Amino acid sequence: MSTIMRESVSAAILRQLARQERRVFAGWRALILLRRATFELPDAGRRWRQLPREWSDIQPVVRQMERREEIEPIENLPGVYQVVVPYARSWFVQEDEILMEVHPYCVVTHLSALVFHGLTDQFPNALHAMAPADGRGGLLPADTHASDWEGLELPRGRRAERIMNHPVQWRRWRPERVFGLQEYRPRGYPVRVTTPERTLLDGLLEPSACGGIENVLLAWGRAASTLDLDDLVSMVDRFGVNVLRQRAGFIMDHMGLAHPGLKAWRGQTQRGGTSKMVAADPYSPHYDETWSISLNAPINVLRDPFG
Repeated sequence: MSTIMRESVSAAILRQLARQERRVFAGWRALILLRRATFELPDAGRRWRQLPREWSDIQPVVRQMERREEIEPIENLPGVYQVVVPYARSWFVQEDEILMEVHPYCVVTHLSALVFHGLTDQFPNALHAMAPADGRGGLLPADTHASDWEGLELPRGRRAERIMNHPVQWRRWRPERVFGLQEYRPRGYPVRVTTPERTLLDGLLEPSACGGIENVLLAWGRAASTLDLDDLVSMVDRFGVNVLRQRAGFIMDHMGLAHPGLKAWRGQTQRGGTSKMVAADPYSPHYDETWSISLNAPINVLRDPFG
């Protein structure tokens, strides 16, 4: 007579972490994974009976996993663990994977997003991230669904000061500014990052957070052939900032990126204004009449962004 092998709690958690190619997890994720396993496996196929309902229900198991050296806590980030069983030893743990577990509603932005999308050769000395001002920004933790959280309290995000000994530079966005985001999976697990289009617009609004205006313009040039112009124009309109229309409109014209929305933007441009490509830098007499903007930036790099 065959004996049915029953899966343990720790094996169920590790199996699902491996399936998702995760090397890092927070306590709240272990809870969700074990709940999924409870629904997935028949009673005869698992060693536990009760559906876990809160983090305290599985803390003893997580401590056992620590003692068995299947996982280890990540320094200075309570409740976040690194998997150290064989499947997880093939890759290095990345800052962004830890970040998404520490603050499950955050977004990688600005210079860090430019690096992620391969649009800059600069490397930031801090990880740039956004946290919604209202806590969640209408988002759910990555790789979870609303059904996972029925009857449960959503985890709170923590704005860690440092991750893997690198500082994190946080920004808080109002709910209406939480757009232009996407989950990417370059290493299996999801990372929420501003899209290339949103990142380039953030660069025009805050060039200092993206390595400076020359770096931003180089990124525009490098991304030109792959941009989704409909998304780009839609996001500019969603921002509702006139000077952003002028900056983006000039750049698109200069690079030959045609879109019907540019005509409407030109109609909203105030003639003879004092708008500048870079708000913090001195006014330049090099002026574009079509977009009524002072070109106080090295516009020439747009023509040879890979040079």
